[in-house]
Amino acid sequence: MESRNQAMDRLVEQARARGANAVLAMRFDVTEAGGGNGTEICAYGTAAVISPVGG
Repeated sequence: MESRNQAMDRLVEQARARGANAVLAMRFDVTEAGGGNGTEICAYGTAAVISPVGG
């Protein structure tokens, strides 16, 4: 669970660095590495700027 949180934190950090205030279609990709000796967890999504309707 901690690894997923770290991957999500990095995703949010990268989105904010690009001026986004939202991440759309967020998902995780988990891959076993090194013959089962490790796991790679990646978080993917689309950085977006969302504004209120009529604002």
